[in-house]
Amino acid sequence: MMAKNRFYFLEAGTSRPLRLLSAGALDLDVPFDFQSLADRELLSHFSGAISEMIDRFAISASAVSFCLDRRMVQLKRLKIDREFSEAEVRQQVEWELEQMLVSPRSEYHANYERVRSERDHYDHVIIAVVRKAIITYLNDIFKNTRVRLDLVDVDLLAAIRGLLLLKPQSRGLAALIDVQEELLGITLIKDQGYLTYGELKYQSSELGEENSEELATRINDEILRLMESLGDELLLKSIEEIHISAASLPTAVVHALQRLQRAAQIQILEPLSQIDHSLSMEAEQMIRENARYILPLLGLLRA
Repeated sequence: MMAKNRFYFLEAGTSRPLRLLSAGALDLDVPFDFQSLADRELLSHFSGAISEMIDRFAISASAVSFCLDRRMVQLKRLKIDREFSEAEVRQQVEWELEQMLVSPRSEYHANYERVRSERDHYDHVIIAVVRKAIITYLNDIFKNTRVRLDLVDVDLLAAIRGLLLLKPQSRGLAALIDVQEELLGITLIKDQGYLTYGELKYQSSELGEENSEELATRINDEILRLMESLGDELLLKSIEEIHISAASLPTAVVHALQRLQRAAQIQILEPLSQIDHSLSMEAEQMIRENARYILPLLGLLRA
């Protein structure tokens, strides 16, 4: 996974249960973003960074899965009739794509997942759309390395699978909060499935204890706004679990949020809590300090 100016990776064995063999991060001179994707001359730079990482960490894998930043992917969640056949679902998905895409359909890769729920009287479909140019660029990067690109996913959905790897008993309505630089990402999850996502900008000064109540209130307001945006689906429901994928959110903010969400169980995720591994102490520390980026990678390993 490339995040801003850094590349993160996890390597796991092929047997089950999951066992991590190595983990690491490599700083990049150039950020992996939309602007970089428009510059073919940077292909060799990114290929070289991956090759350097393979050599530095003695990675033995021959195939990789890659996690795209959510800003490079469009996601949409649809409610559909439970009686729809797969052909009818595909037809509905294509109609939705015609409405949401700004360029010709031929310029995009689209995939979808049908989600069934025992508690609802209808199904949902999660649509993920990415420009073909992005996938082509990724393939060209890995063609110049000794590893093969097998799968591409989006961090938002992969993070949910990572959460379920750490908290397999998680049920009901939950919120996953990932702490980024001056940005909080909030994902609502219902019965282990994606509901919706929102972002909350903040200033580093707000992380001080004197501002903890204000920041917690803003987080709570955003959670409530996201719930309201889903209409009757979450009517009279309350958040049961809040998972925070970074220890950098001050304890004072967590405590203040708990006072606002009294019915919720709030936890700071520990990425290695349920994972067998043979990692070095340096790799363990890197994982704990970068849980927001590691969680989607765990989800890729679970896929």
